[in-house]
Amino acid sequence: MKANIEQAALKQRMQAVKLLITDVDGVLTDGNAYYGAEGLLFKQFSMRDGFGFVMAQAAGMQLAVITGDPAPAVKHRLAKFKITHIKGGHFRKTGFFEELLDETGVREEEAAYIGDDLFDIPVLKRAGLAVAPSDAHPKVIEAVHAVTDVPGGRGVVRETVEAIIHARDMWDTVLQTIEDDKGGGIRT
Repeated sequence: MKANIEQAALKQRMQAVKLLITDVDGVLTDGNAYYGAEGLLFKQFSMRDGFGFVMAQAAGMQLAVITGDPAPAVKHRLAKFKITHIKGGHFRKTGFFEELLDETGVREEEAAYIGDDLFDIPVLKRAGLAVAPSDAHPKVIEAVHAVTDVPGGRGVVRETVEAIIHARDMWDTVLQTIEDDKGGGIRT
């Protein structure tokens, strides 16, 4: 992960994260959608991001999604991780961000947001930790605190979560929590 700010400041922002919010298209997916005669057929999600969600939950983070299109395929994927905070339906994401803060009781500086396109910038500017995939729009890359090494759809959430866990010195604890789960719901 490439820091756009001083490393110590980035670490401090990562340590404060209680809520991880991500966009879908261009972050959890590569931005492609496959359509047939009946409409949306499928979107491709990275299994790495799935395990990133598991790791985030094991580290005590709440999870949420803000998307322009909360399609059934998206909701189906997120249900596997019991992510119930799903907001979307239009590209004015600031209102959704405020709703999530109210619903979770988290302050702006305790929220991380991962986004890749121009309409994500207003939320990225407010989030305590703002992250973009390596293939995000250039204006987005300028606006964030850190940029992942991987492009959208290739493990952006996983890379972000691992960086947060390392910043908190929780790596061994998180892995032990996952190992001790004994099939109690952790799945990708």
